[in-house]
Amino acid sequence: MNAVSYRASFTDATRPVEGADRAGTLAWKHEVMLPEDVKAAFEVAAPFSRLLAFLIDLSIIMVVIVILAMLTVATLLSTGGAGSWMWVALALLLFFLINVGYFFVFEGIFSGQTPGKYAMKLRVIKDDGEEIGPLEGIVRSFIRFLIIGPVPCLLFIGMFDPALLFSVAPFHLLAFVMLVDRKGRGLPDFFAHTLVVVQKVPQRQWQTPYVPPYFMLPHHYFPLGANELARLTPADYVRLEEFGTRLSTISSEARRQAAMAAAAALATRMGYSNPVDPDYAEIFLFEMHAALKQQLQQLYPDLYA
Repeated sequence: MNAVSYRASFTDATRPVEGADRAGTLAWKHEVMLPEDVKAAFEVAAPFSRLLAFLIDLSIIMVVIVILAMLTVATLLSTGGAGSWMWVALALLLFFLINVGYFFVFEGIFSGQTPGKYAMKLRVIKDDGEEIGPLEGIVRSFIRFLIIGPVPCLLFIGMFDPALLFSVAPFHLLAFVMLVDRKGRGLPDFFAHTLVVVQKVPQRQWQTPYVPPYFMLPHHYFPLGANELARLTPADYVRLEEFGTRLSTISSEARRQAAMAAAAALATRMGYSNPVDPDYAEIFLFEMHAALKQQLQQLYPDLYA
């Protein structure tokens, strides 16, 4: 069996739940693979909750734009209209930066969650379940602006010609792509390889569980030989701690499968002589963790208290 990574790939920002095809009439599941080759899934956000989140964000943006418009008008009045086109061009640039920058900053830098999505308990993630970054944030923001920005831009600079407005209005119809895609993905999602999911936040912030030294355990289900223990490294200790923290946030069958996959990979690499029953996989990982802690405390007492 190939070695399996123990590193945590899903945090409080992006955490999958047990896999399923569909959660409800409009709620679908997006399946991903955990590092242990175990399937888990995110619940895809329903269109109605996404719309409410967008309206909240739009309200915030409108407040900022109204303040910007008032400042522009006040500046034009104070200067007697001198250089009006320059001020209009500057205001239009700021209008673009506010609309694009708002979503870029909150989605691209703050782990895919705008104030609206935070209120609706939604989050943008990559297709593989990882948190999005600045690249995905700017792509989503720019494509979104190309779809919904033309008419507001014209209205903002005072272009009220109905023929002109109707000529660019069809671009807004592209926003309804999300209603025909099974996973609710719009054009920004397709270009950035992202999707919006329901955020599953645990009831409390999980921390690495306390693991006593090996010899302090009341019973050893998996006795260790010297040769087997010698094949464990400090890197395994770090990985097991990370895996233990992540394992506590996974429930049901996915947790059992993930524990067994990790236990089988570790047992194979260290040449463990006894078989590891799937029902005891977590205990095996726990005891290996405890054995490493015991060894490292003896070798480096200042580092591993």
